[in-house]
Parts: sequence; C-alpha cells; structure tokens
Amino acid sequence: MLQKLAQFCDESPCVSFVIFACFSFKEYFGEGAKTVLLRFYQSPFLYLTPLFILGVLFGELATFSLQWVFLASFFGTLLTFFILKRALVVLPVFAATIFLLGATIDQQVRHRDNELSEGIHSRVGVVVEVDQDEKTWKKHILRVESEQQNGKWVSMDQEVVVYNQQRLREGDVLVFRSDLNTIQNSGNPGEFDAKAYWYAKNITKMGFMGTEDYALVDFQAPNWLSEQFRRTRTYLSSLISNSLPEEEASLARALILGDKSKLSGETRESFGNAGAMHVLAISGLHVGIIMYLLFFLLKRANRWISRRTAVMITLLFLWAFAGVTGGSPSVLRATLMFSLLLLGQQWARSGSPMNTLFFSALILLLINPLLLFDIGFQLSYAAMLGIFIFFDRIKALVKIRNKWLLKAWEGTALGISAQMFTIPIVLYHFHQFPNYFWITNLGIMLLAGVILALGLIFFAFHFVPILNLFLAMLLGWSLFALLQFVDWVDRLPYGVAKGFELSPSAVALFLAVLFILVVFYQRKRVRYMAIAVMVIMVGSWQWDRFDAMRTTEMIIYNSNSPVISCKHNGEVHAFYLGKKKNADRLISAYQKVKPGVVQLDSLQNGITSVQMGDHLIRIVKSDDGIWIDDGKKTVYLRMRYRLPEQKPDAIIDMPYLENREGHYSLAGGAYRHQFN
Repeated sequence: MLQKLAQFCDESPCVSFVIFACFSFKEYFGEGAKTVLLRFYQSPFLYLTPLFILGVLFGELATFSLQWVFLASFFGTLLTFFILKRALVVLPVFAATIFLLGATIDQQVRHRDNELSEGIHSRVGVVVEVDQDEKTWKKHILRVESEQQNGKWVSMDQEVVVYNQQRLREGDVLVFRSDLNTIQNSGNPGEFDAKAYWYAKNITKMGFMGTEDYALVDFQAPNWLSEQFRRTRTYLSSLISNSLPEEEASLARALILGDKSKLSGETRESFGNAGAMHVLAISGLHVGIIMYLLFFLLKRANRWISRRTAVMITLLFLWAFAGVTGGSPSVLRATLMFSLLLLGQQWARSGSPMNTLFFSALILLLINPLLLFDIGFQLSYAAMLGIFIFFDRIKALVKIRNKWLLKAWEGTALGISAQMFTIPIVLYHFHQFPNYFWITNLGIMLLAGVILALGLIFFAFHFVPILNLFLAMLLGWSLFALLQFVDWVDRLPYGVAKGFELSPSAVALFLAVLFILVVFYQRKRVRYMAIAVMVIMVGSWQWDRFDAMRTTEMIIYNSNSPVISCKHNGEVHAFYLGKKKNADRLISAYQKVKPGVVQLDSLQNGITSVQMGDHLIRIVKSDDGIWIDDGKKTVYLRMRYRLPEQKPDAIIDMPYLENREGHYSLAGGAYRHQFN
C-alpha cells in the first residue's frame, strides 16, 4: 500500500497530511517552545521515526539524487549546533536532515549502477533463499553477481526470482541461462499484487530455469551459526513429524518453527476467513507469548536469578528462537521490537513504550528502508500502535469484577485495539474482513500460548520416552482443538465481509484522521469532527462494497486456459477449460472484490446460455475460439491463430497469441464488460 502511495502521490494523502500538520503546528507550537522541546526530549523517536518514514516515501518519488542535499543539511546541523547553540534553531535543520537521511538511504538501496537485462543471457548467481513448498516448480531467490553483455562479463548485485523443477541448496553457485522478464501482475480482479510484493524486496525480475539451463560450479557454505540453526530446525521438525499426525504436525511446524510448506490449502483458507492468519507466521504474537512465558518463569526464581539475569536469558532465548525459525524479516522485526521493549521496561522504567516502539522501527528502517513497504511490517507495527494507544481506553469502557470474565474482556479489548490501525491496511491488501476476529483472538491467545509452551517443553524433554509420549499427546490435542475452533469460527454465518476495494489515498486519509483523533482527543470539536469523518469514510466503504455485490458484468481472465465468469447481483456463473484448480484460484480472488455465490462448470462444445437479469448471454465454444453474445455486443475469444470468418464487435486474444492491431490481448489484463 505504501509503495503505491509513494508512486502515485494522489491529492488526498497530501491534503490529509497538510491538515494533520496544521493541527500539530497549532496545538504544539502554540503552547510554547519550551513545551515542544520538553516533549521532544522525553520521546524523541515519536518525531524522528515519522520524519524518516516521510523521507523514505519522498526518496521513492524523487527523480534526482538527494545525496548532496543530505550532506549539506547534515553539515548545516553541525554548524547551527556549535555556532548558534540554540535548540529551536537546530531542531528544524536536524529534522530536515533526518527526513533527507531516509530519502537518501532509500535511493541508495534502490540505486543500481548496472541493471540486469531482460531476455536470455548467461549469468552467474548464488542461491540465497529456497522455498520449501512441495510444488512442481520450486521457487528460488538468486543473487546475480555477473551477467554477459555484448560478449563481456559485467558485475551485478541484484536478486531475482527463478523457478526450477529441482530444489537447489542455499549457497549453490551456478552459471545459468534463463529468460528473465520484469515482474508484472496478471491484471485479474482481486489478484495478489505480486509486483508490489517483490518490489518491496527490491526484486523486479523473474524467470524459469530448466534442468539443462544451468550448471553448478561452486558452493558457498553458510556461516557456522546459520548452519547450526538450520540443523536444529531440521531436527526439531523431524521430532514433530515422528510424534504427531500429519495435519497436526503441519500446523505445529507452522506455529512453532515457522514452516508453512506442508499446510493444506483448506487450512490456510479457514485461518484466513477466521482472521487467524497471523498465527501461521512467526511474528509478534509468538515472540510476545514466548517472552512472557519465559520471563514469567524466570521471575519466579528470583531467589537464585536476578532480574537482570532473567532479562538476559530471555533475550538470548528470543534471538536463538529467531535463528532456529529461519530468521525471516517478520521474526527479526518482532524479536528486535520486543527485545527493546523488554530492555526499556527493565532499565528505563520511566521511559515511554511508544518511544521504544518507534525506536525499534527506526533501527529496522535504517538497516533496510524497504521494510516500510512490507505487509508484515505495516501490520505488526500498526497492531502494536493500536494496542499502546487504545487498549487501556477500551478496557476501561466495561467494569468487571469477576476474574475470569475480566481476562476474557481484556483479551477482547486487546484484539479490538490491535485492529484499530490495521483495519484499512487489511482491507486494502486482502479486500475482506473477518467479522468474528474478536472471538478468534480469544481462542488464539489461549490455545497458541498453550501450544507454544507445550512445544518448547516437548523439545526440551523429547529424550524422556514416557514423558515424550505424554507431551506429544497433549500437544496433539491442543493442535486438534485449535483446528476445530478455527473451523467452527469459519463456519459461522456472515463470518467474512468481502468486496472491499480501497485506494491508497483512502487508507492514508483514514490513518491521518485516526492520528488526529488520538493526538487531539481532549479537544471536543476536533474529536467529534474526526469521528464524523471516520464514520463517513467507513460508510462509503460499505456503500462501495454493496455496490460491488450488485454488479452485473462479464470477465474474461488473463489465463493460459480460458476462464469466463458472468456475475449478476449475488450470483457468479463461471466456466473454464483446462485445470479446475486454476479456475478456482481466479474465481476465488474475484470473489474477494465482487462477492457472490459461485457456480463453476466446465465449458462444453456447443451453446451454453446464462440468464443475467434482463440479459441472456449465449456462449458458443468451438475448437478455434469462443463466441459470447449478450444481444447487443458480440465478443470472440481467439484461442488459435485463425481469425473468425464473421466479424465480431470485439476480438479478445489469449495471452499466448501475438499482439494484433485492433484486438484486445489478455496479456495486458482481464477483459471486463459491464451491462447497463
């Protein structure tokens, strides 16, 4: 979302930022310079991190180098500090330096002295990441170190995505010839934004590599620590596989070790519909639970272990856990965040947790500013921000004396507060919202904690035969209970609200108004205005969603085998040739933005009729193509090179056919025809 915001700087985000800046200037600077300085000194990263983030966004937009501008601002800060020695003069220059630092680092990360060429060239690359999914084509990320251009080898340092039928090892060095192309989306409605996903990882090229297209020439062994972590992860995974049934074992590997390669599609869909996908990826939830459990136990041993020792043991265990689970960006992000929060609470108890949270974000963005465009980064920090700001306020809304009911309400309040900032981000990326997330969070918080605790104890005592069996049994029951609970939530009526299509500007405006509400909550006029704007925005999202549900349209999808859907109000009639699995994937994505009850059928030769309100659609399939007639317009889907004898109103070419003037090629995206 932020990447598109950086690329398409619409007027609405700018206006929202100007409004927010004006309020900030009036409220803060109107109180006096001393108050401003005091607030900055108490929580400096609440100001520095947003400035750095704005700089990163500006770096994405800027078409000129900002390196010299940053250096001038940096030395200007030093001069004003040593010569004028007035904080009110230094701070604006320092703020500009932080802003330009974010922009400059972003440009340095994006900058390439030599760009990889498209097409087939000889290249030398190193395998840096291997996907463990059991698919025919295995996904690999290669760091290309050199490429042959015009008969000469040119040094490179870019990562690409390459699919190969054989799984390679991390560290393999190979010479390969692959047709690399710029990553593009298929242009089908509701599809996952693969271009933005890989762009956030600074990857823009993708290709396929046959077994005869490469040769292994060397192997770069990983460092000793990484190898030990890998071996430990493999060993622990084998313990789970040997002790639990396959379905529970696949879930245990995802929850405890971060390995989702064995999860079934049904399990992923159930967790997604129930709003529990975050539990399938090692992130803040897991690290937070482990930190709480371990630190809770160590504090009980305060006769033998000091508080400082308990903190150090907890931190060492958290980082070891991060290494064993693969050290993914989400794990490292959560581990660093909770490590700093733990240190801040133990050694600087008077400090602000919010300041520590923003400090951890700044460290991560200094290391890799592109994390700002990572969905996991956005969701994790948005959730923590919501918890810090809204949890106590929501918790105080209901007074409960019963201990267990209070715990249940606190869990509900925690889930609601975490959703406050994540809702627009979730709707933007996934186009749907789990209505029973608050029920899911209660079960997840209880069962995930039990599963993680049992899993760690199971690993620690796996060498004790009888205890091993007992712990495996308890772990299996807990995993089974979680599966049943998520399946129950998934089956509840109206569990998922689909059909949301938010623009980057809408998300930015909503978050800006939410920030204004938080900052100026004590100002009644501002508070009521902010709440009114938010209600209007949410109402407009719902109106657009209901409008999407009532849509009447026909879609011809960008697919190597024909897939056609006809939607009228709440019904979707879909037809396909080829593999049903491919059609299911396309129609499922379409349902997220245009909800409806789906009827999916294989398209047969001859005439197929579909009644769509006042429109009767006639689909006639032949060996060369498919005729589609709605009574007003005739469309021909060309499947082979032969042109139709009769001239239709529009000719749609399958994506594998050559581009012809006057034809619509599905290679550029799905063909959409809406009925009046």
